[in-house]
Amino acid sequence: MTGKILTFYLGGSLCGIDIVFAKEINRNVKYTTVPGGASHVVGLLNLRGQVVTLFDLAQILHLNQKQEDKQTKCIILKGLFQGDHIGFFIDKLAEVIDITPDMCELPPANIKNLQGRFISEIVKYNKEMILMLDINKIFDAI
Repeated sequence: MTGKILTFYLGGSLCGIDIVFAKEINRNVKYTTVPGGASHVVGLLNLRGQVVTLFDLAQILHLNQKQEDKQTKCIILKGLFQGDHIGFFIDKLAEVIDITPDMCELPPANIKNLQGRFISEIVKYNKEMILMLDINKIFDAI
């Protein structure tokens, strides 16, 4: 991959998504829970008149997320999924970085379990590894 990525921490892991998917980042969001909804659906958010479905991405990826941080920060994605806006909670926002193909590697074969199938590549950046999430695969699967 070449281009800009938005990085964030989720369940203690440094993750990233292609910045073209990101619409905005919200803090301290107030949302409405969905009674009887799936466990990975946190609730609905009214974002300037548009209904946004909020997901627990840490649960989908089977990562541990700090409960006290869960309601503070979320990333809203553009309406790329049947025109619907969706969002997910993160632990901590990191930074936007430029990546080049020489920074990227395919994920090792031994992480192709349930959560590993949602990782498109590993990015080496400043002695850290960023798990690049395949947003399309994640939200097509739920």
